[in-house]
Amino acid sequence: MKYCEECGTKLRNESEFCWQCGAPCPDIGDEVLYSDRLSAYRREQKNRDKREEEKSAAPIVGTIILLALIGALMFYTWYSPARRSYQYAIEGRTTEARELYLEKVQGNVPESFLLRLMVPRGANAVVAAYHEGTLTYPDASERLRTLAELETPLNNAARAADKLESLYKSEEAWTYAANCEASGDYRSAMLAYRLVTKEDSRYDTAQQKAADMEKQYRSSVLTSIGVPENETDYSLAVASLEAALDVLPNDQTLKDALATLKTNYVVRLKAQTVPVVTDYIAQGYYKQAIDLTKKALAYNEQDTDLKTLLAAATSNYEEFARGQVSIYLANNDKAGAAAFLDRVEADLPGDVVIQELRAAIT
Repeated sequence: MKYCEECGTKLRNESEFCWQCGAPCPDIGDEVLYSDRLSAYRREQKNRDKREEEKSAAPIVGTIILLALIGALMFYTWYSPARRSYQYAIEGRTTEARELYLEKVQGNVPESFLLRLMVPRGANAVVAAYHEGTLTYPDASERLRTLAELETPLNNAARAADKLESLYKSEEAWTYAANCEASGDYRSAMLAYRLVTKEDSRYDTAQQKAADMEKQYRSSVLTSIGVPENETDYSLAVASLEAALDVLPNDQTLKDALATLKTNYVVRLKAQTVPVVTDYIAQGYYKQAIDLTKKALAYNEQDTDLKTLLAAATSNYEEFARGQVSIYLANNDKAGAAAFLDRVEADLPGDVVIQELRAAIT
C-alpha cells in the first residue's frame, strides 16, 4: 500500500493518481515522471484556484459598480435643477421654483422627465397637508398651480388641484351646514350636508346628519301647516308643502300630507260655502252668491253640488234681470234698461239670457 503525498489518502500500489484529490502518485523507481506530473498538477491546481477566486470576486465587483451607479444617480437626482425646482414648489417657494425651472429645466429633456416623475407624489402630499390642516387652502392652491406649470403638458397636478377644490368646497359646506343646524334652518343644513364629498373624512357623518336634518325639516313643515282656517292659511300651507316636495320630491309623507290637506280643505270650503250661498240667493245677493260658488269650484271643479248651486244662483240672477228690464220698459226707459244690463253682463259675461234681453230693447 502507498499514500498520496498531497492529501494522505491510502492508495493501491498500482495507482498512478490519487482517487481523492487527483494528484499523481509515483511508481517506485520513477521519481522523474512523478516530479513532472506533480508540477503539472500543482500548476493546474493553482490556475483552478485563481479562476475560482476571479469567479467569486465578479459579483462583488458588479455589486460595487451597481451601488456606485445608484449612488451617482441619487446624487444627481437630489442636487439636480429638477429636484430643487420641485422642492421649492412643494415648500411654497413658488417664485424660486418657476425661475429655476425656466433657467435650468425647461427644454432639458432629462431634467424635464425627472421633474414630471416627481410631481404626482408632491401634488398628493400638498392635498394631504391641506386635508390634515397643516396647509391653508390658498397656500395649497398656489403650490399646486406651480406644480401644474412645472409638469406641463401632463395633468397630475391639475387633477390634484381639482381634488383640493372639492375638499375646500366640502369643508365650506360642512361649516355652513353646522351653522344652519344650530340656527334651526334644517332645510339648508340638509342640503349643505349632502354637498360633503366622499374624499372628506367626515363624509359618513355628513350623510347621517343630512338624514337627521331631513327628518327635522319634514317634521317642521308638517307642524307649520296646522289646520287652515281660511283661504290665506290654506294657500300658505299648500305652498309650504309644495316647496318641501321640490326639495324632497319622492317623500311619500309629504305627498300624503298635501293630498289630505287639499281634500280636507275642499270639504271644509264646501261646507262653509253652501249655506252662505243659499242665504245670498234667498236675499237676492246673486253676484256675491256666484262669486263665492266659483271660488269654491276653483278647488273642486267636478263637485256636482257646487255646480248645481252655481246654476241656481245664475238662474235666479237671470230671472231678476228679466223682471228689472220689464220694469224699465214699462216706464219706457230703454236707456235705463241698457245701463242695467251692462252691469248684469259684467257679472254674467256671455250669458245667453242677458244677450236676449239686450236684443229685446234695441
